[in-house]
Amino acid sequence: MKETSLKKRYATKLLANIIAGIINAVMVAVVPKALGPVMYGQFVYLQDFFMKAIGFLDMGSSIAFFTKLSARHERKELIGFYFFYAVIVLVLLALFVYFLKLFELNNIFMPNISKNYIWLGLFFGFFTWMTQIFIKISDAYALTVSVELLKIIHKILSLFLLLYIVYFTSFDLEQYFYFHYISLFSFLILLSYLFIKKDIFHHIFHFSSSLATLIKEFYVYCHPLFTYSIIGLLAGFFDIWLLQKIAGSQQTGFYGLAYSLAAMCFLFTSAMTPIITREFSKSYEQKDLEQMRKLFYRYIPMLYSIAAYFAVFVAIQSENVLMIFADEKFKDAYYVLMIMALYPIHQTYGQLSGSIFYATGQTKKMRNIALFIQPLGMLFSFFLIYIFDLGAMGLAMKMLFLQFIGVSIQLYFNAKFLKLNIYYFFKHQFLALLFFFILAYTASLISMKTPLYSFLLSGVIYTIFVIIFVYMFPQIFAVSKDELQKYVLRLRSVIKK
Repeated sequence: MKETSLKKRYATKLLANIIAGIINAVMVAVVPKALGPVMYGQFVYLQDFFMKAIGFLDMGSSIAFFTKLSARHERKELIGFYFFYAVIVLVLLALFVYFLKLFELNNIFMPNISKNYIWLGLFFGFFTWMTQIFIKISDAYALTVSVELLKIIHKILSLFLLLYIVYFTSFDLEQYFYFHYISLFSFLILLSYLFIKKDIFHHIFHFSSSLATLIKEFYVYCHPLFTYSIIGLLAGFFDIWLLQKIAGSQQTGFYGLAYSLAAMCFLFTSAMTPIITREFSKSYEQKDLEQMRKLFYRYIPMLYSIAAYFAVFVAIQSENVLMIFADEKFKDAYYVLMIMALYPIHQTYGQLSGSIFYATGQTKKMRNIALFIQPLGMLFSFFLIYIFDLGAMGLAMKMLFLQFIGVSIQLYFNAKFLKLNIYYFFKHQFLALLFFFILAYTASLISMKTPLYSFLLSGVIYTIFVIIFVYMFPQIFAVSKDELQKYVLRLRSVIKK
């Protein structure tokens, strides 16, 4: 199977992410207002709860699956094996929910959540996870272009369906879950058809090695992540549970809205994460550490700056963003969004830097980092949410602090492994943030009568400032002046055509 180039795969994934971002922006502008802070907060809690539970049962196995399949495409039995594992995950989740009901523990684990929504949340979490697995299969086989184009069409059709449900039916949380079922399940069917057509699903249940050998192989890779998964589950559940229990569904709704808006800043960089992970896996399989070093130097500072360009502007424009996407019921989420908007900046570093650990099988280090970071995060949450009663703003602050600490530790180990200059990366982080904050704040001084016009005008001015000053200081995006001039000349030739 002939592979498309890395640039083409990234461009296609980026285009899909941009369109998905526009569609998600419309959904964020529609759904929270239609459901209200309390019901939207219940959805956010259930989504977060079951995705963390699935993340625990995953135990890094999906990363192992993606890494091994990327390194050797012919190992199709990995797909069949992982389907069996997915069924086990679903059964365990169903048993967990059943026992919660049997022993009347719903109010402890699901405070202020209607029992009717718990099963809906379970299947929503499972189908969401399965779409992520299918995307990993497509990325492993370098089918990114075909799948992302398919995803664009599917996203657009799903948006029309959602708008119909919101405006022409008695829309509530149950209807919202059913919308997700239709959207997720239809996407899985479309990808299955593509995989069958490309012969990827051919002979996936014909095991060239015994089931015991496959289990042992995954065990060796994942067993250090068992502790990592337990700590991650406890810490993640503690955060959202404490917020729901102490501050209530409304504050959980504020957190969910801020997180959804902040996530849009991650669109441009998240497109590169699976592609870079795949390239790291291939390079490590070939023992080409020099190529891994080049990829790290080339893309990670650049993608950090791209994330910072969007995130800093959203943080400065938080009030206008909330007035555009929400209504008066969400006005108290202002400070939450201001803090949360900065989270994707180091999330970019975390995902790309963390991919080195997974690609090289250094899962013990991931576990050890988590053993230090996650308990520290729980301590932060306790003080910020319970002691200082900061609600959703406290959780946003905790996530920001912890992300920076965790990413810095990851960067230290990666710099040591790949023989990188760690001071260059810290210096670049600081200078890039300062650069974008100054320009975003300056652009925000110009305002208009409506939030939308103020946001758009400030955005145009901010972008012009960035273009001008990046030409003077191209190191902000980790490129040289010669490279930048080449890009400008190439852009001019495209425009002339």
